[in-house]
Amino acid sequence: MSNEYSSVLFLSLSKFNKLTVQNYNFKYTSMRRSFFILYVILFLFSCNRHLVVREVNTENISVDSNIGPVDSQLESMIRPYRDSIEHDMSTLVTISSAPLVKGKPESKLTNLVSDILLESGTVYSLKQNLNIRPDAAYVNYGGLRASLPQGEITVERIFELMPFENEIVLIKISGESFVKMAEKIAARGGEGVAGMKLGIRSGKISSLTSGGKAIDPTALYWLVTNDYIANGGDQMDMFADAAERINTGLKIRDVLIQTLNDRYKKDGIIEVKEDGRIFNEQ
Repeated sequence: MSNEYSSVLFLSLSKFNKLTVQNYNFKYTSMRRSFFILYVILFLFSCNRHLVVREVNTENISVDSNIGPVDSQLESMIRPYRDSIEHDMSTLVTISSAPLVKGKPESKLTNLVSDILLESGTVYSLKQNLNIRPDAAYVNYGGLRASLPQGEITVERIFELMPFENEIVLIKISGESFVKMAEKIAARGGEGVAGMKLGIRSGKISSLTSGGKAIDPTALYWLVTNDYIANGGDQMDMFADAAERINTGLKIRDVLIQTLNDRYKKDGIIEVKEDGRIFNEQ
């Protein structure tokens, strides 16, 4: 290679390296400038005062035939499913001789649901050969979302009563936890129970028995309830650490529908009574 050619090549490479370095410096400087601008923007926004909502205006928009014409193609797709659901929901479950309304300290509705829970827990235990017999059942007052009418009670009415997907759970609790549960019930003025009798005076326990016997704080009891309560919901945290727990997988709503329908087919119109399982004392 000639000295002249080498000199030209060296000068070319030098210029290229210089341009490359200048280009890199330009990109690096531009990147730093962009980060700096972004930082300033974020800093300025972070220094602004928080906005406070002082007024909210709302408007109900009815979704009915007035909003526009019905899409006939969409309607034809939906109709079979809607008709099927309406048919299922209108199915007769049972007939009641009187309205079933929840109330305190006890009521026909809370008694009915609690009794069915206790019965279902007992039947489940026998079928599964668990060698246990539930002592009591508890239904939280807020879990019953509607009343049941006098006369025909349909599947739809049971869904309104029990709209949640709660399942039946059996828990083994100490007598001490049993008493704590009763204390909560007494403080609330009553709820849904079965298999126990509770007297209330001034929001406190005046008497408490299960199976006709006083509660032994050192003994263990099997309680039937729903999974929400078994998890310690509704301030029933004493159940969260149960000695034993059995998840049945049975939906309470399905059990209510089946049990009430079986009773109706066997005995006809149902009659539910208040029996003094929870009572107020002066």
